Amino acid sequence: MTLPFISDLKLFLALLVSAVGIVAWLWLAAFAHAHCRRAVPIRIHVAGSRGKTSVARLIGAALRADGRRVLVKTTGTDPVLILPDGSERDWPRWGPPSISEQTHFFREARRRNVDAVVLESMAIEPEYLWASENYLVRATHTLITNARPDHAEVVGRHPLAAAHAMSLVVPQGGRLIVSDEAADGPIRARAARRNCAVTTVPTAAVDHDEANRALAMALCATLGIAADTAHAGFDEAGVDCGAFFVSCGALDGRRFRFASAFSCNDTRSLEQLWHETPCPGVPVILLNARHDRPERTRAFLACLAGLAPRAEIYLSGFVPRRWTRAAGLADARVHRLVTNNARRALATLVEAAPAEATIWGIGNYSRLGRDIVRLLKSEATPC
Repeated sequence: MTLPFISDLKLFLALLVSAVGIVAWLWLAAFAHAHCRRAVPIRIHVAGSRGKTSVARLIGAALRADGRRVLVKTTGTDPVLILPDGSERDWPRWGPPSISEQTHFFREARRRNVDAVVLESMAIEPEYLWASENYLVRATHTLITNARPDHAEVVGRHPLAAAHAMSLVVPQGGRLIVSDEAADGPIRARAARRNCAVTTVPTAAVDHDEANRALAMALCATLGIAADTAHAGFDEAGVDCGAFFVSCGALDGRRFRFASAFSCNDTRSLEQLWHETPCPGVPVILLNARHDRPERTRAFLACLAGLAPRAEIYLSGFVPRRWTRAAGLADARVHRLVTNNARRALATLVEAAPAEATIWGIGNYSRLGRDIVRLLKSEATPC
């Protein structure tokens, strides 16, 4: 007897019935999700290190311009659902982000009887990238914007680590649209193994906005959407709240120019934005760090040492002094931002900036970055 009031046989049967019930529930959930997924004939999965949200918006807008009912979900800065009529609403979450929310998305897509869905890949860990494609999305079309080094905490520091991770979303027997910078190596090799047709888009010689449009246009071409229709849709796509922008304003009588790159999470993309944006004078830089992204913080510090050696750098979040010294940044040019209030932080940066200089916000959009962006969008104007 395991317990004085229940026999071993009864306990075994109770556990067996429970296990069967759990397996049956999981099978029914998987069957229901597969039914919802099959109801959507065009499933577009957008992945990459940078530009996913913008490209997903562009594709969704082009499909709407072509007269198709499309549901779009972006998860870049804040999760957003874009409805078939082009209106937007916040995507509800009652906990941390999880790829399991894609099942809810496909239920919504089936309920709205859409012709196509566009989903931004939201996974970081390689195993979740694989599971998202193979169990949840099973894309007919996948677009990979790039594969730039980031999230070293989970994918590793190997030069091809990001490409290996991104290759896990290549669809079986589908179509892959990929930028030329990410086309070779692991991504192309996996596409060949999975019998996936590949379209390579040259993006190396153009700025980030044009690269996003070129990638979206290449995918639209595979769906038979005319170029003029796609371009008309692109113009109505809207922008993510965290997208890069440059604004001008005044604070306490002092004029300022602010380049918001808080959502640019890898150093290669930051370097691209830096060279695309003329910035006279010695810049002032706010590095907004996340405690759970230490490798990203170190990478940004090393990047700044070469990109802007004379810049005045202000730090928010967890950034030990030994990291700045290891990156080669002079102590005299590195300052701790002592406030988490957006207006006071902006005032500190504006006061430190010489006339005609540009203030850059980089690192991460979360917390202070989000608050500063909201302040700039309400009180400053695009330059």
